[in-house]
Amino acid sequence: MEETAKEAAEIIERHKNDSITLISHMDSDGISAAALLSKALDRLEIQHQTKFVRMLYPEVVEDLEVGNLTIFTDLGSSQLSNLRGKFEGSDTIIADHHEPEETKGWPRLIHLNAHINGFDGAEEISGAGMAYLVAQKLNSQNKDLAALAIVGAIGDIQNAWGKLQGINRRIAQDGIDAGTIGREKDLLLYGRHTQPIFRALENLTDPPIHDVSNSTEGCISMLKDLKIPYKTKNGYRRPIDLEEEEKRRLASELITRAMINVPDELVEYVPGLIIGEVYTLLNEREGSLLRGADEFSTCINSTARHEQPLIGLEVAKGNRDVYYRAMRKLLKYHKRCIAEGMSYIEGEGLKKGPKDKVQYFDATDVVKETFIGTITNLALGHEKSDPYKPIIGLVQRNGTTKVSARCSKLLFLKGINMARAINDAANSVGGEGGGHAVAAGAQIDTEKIPKFIEEFENRLFEEL
Repeated sequence: MEETAKEAAEIIERHKNDSITLISHMDSDGISAAALLSKALDRLEIQHQTKFVRMLYPEVVEDLEVGNLTIFTDLGSSQLSNLRGKFEGSDTIIADHHEPEETKGWPRLIHLNAHINGFDGAEEISGAGMAYLVAQKLNSQNKDLAALAIVGAIGDIQNAWGKLQGINRRIAQDGIDAGTIGREKDLLLYGRHTQPIFRALENLTDPPIHDVSNSTEGCISMLKDLKIPYKTKNGYRRPIDLEEEEKRRLASELITRAMINVPDELVEYVPGLIIGEVYTLLNEREGSLLRGADEFSTCINSTARHEQPLIGLEVAKGNRDVYYRAMRKLLKYHKRCIAEGMSYIEGEGLKKGPKDKVQYFDATDVVKETFIGTITNLALGHEKSDPYKPIIGLVQRNGTTKVSARCSKLLFLKGINMARAINDAANSVGGEGGGHAVAAGAQIDTEKIPKFIEEFENRLFEEL
């Protein structure tokens, strides 16, 4: 893989005075990958343009322009058949971590892919990590960019086991050595740097915890019982404000409660979902939304979900001021859309697949196509959701349905791989699908959705 990354860097150097286009996936990992590589190109004063797409469907590829060099990050490997007809006549680089299609007979393609080199792209390295390997070959001094690679990995939930693994771990160490990343063992609470303790606890839904998940009163009551103050005269305490002894008491209580409702075969995994490694971006201001790698990822993802990825790109590259303010405004809108989406789930509930192996909802005319993934993910933690069944969100538009599928970390730890299941199910009805083990998506003709759900259930059953 190092040799392929070196070849990619050499091709970029060869085209430094030509037209270079960087095309990336429109999500947290994709934006992190594009920002990382774009910054590496900026440092070499190599001119380029950046574009984001949701997926390389044939109609999307048709609208792309072919330059002297096209670089795809965090996508491309699983859409080679869609790309080939248009791009095989020009120099092309793909730096991706998704399972690839066959690439033989494409001599002008530099294909940097984790799976081709024997690594698991779902757990060991993200799209941003693949971009980081190229940036390192462009200039060995680019270790500080490891911070963005870690943001991308966490955005793709590659820390599901409570820590980063494989090449991700090596990349994180680069960032630690460069002084841009801090790593420590702590409670795995989202919003460590910004959220009140009780709010962070309330949002802990994977695994679901009795009288804690989705319960502000329950969280406050538990903290009082544990004699852990949740506020002082200076305001609410955040998870990062807890003393070590307080963290130990809280962790013990959370693990005990979580184990009550977890199936016996998954009990051993619970501690790793409560306590694990957390990453702090040391160059970001204390108390900032960008200080924690998990919140940084959410901020970047919000710009993608509302079709403003270039704002996320600039923020990730360190260009703040107007871009940061624009991102904050998008975050407010993001939260309002979440509230509307979850209110819909509350009112309509979830439907069952024909074999009761999945649960699903249709949010057409309620949730935007670009936002269905976010609502599907949050619906997993809703009290009406079964945490041990994958959930599918649907949005119809012009005869085509966007499908978003998510599953809990516990189900992932049990061995499910939704990317493979959704790809096979989509292909069986003439659609396209792919993604990751815990987060996948597809595009299906609306009239074939019932058959797709049936096929998806069948393949999930085979996975388990």
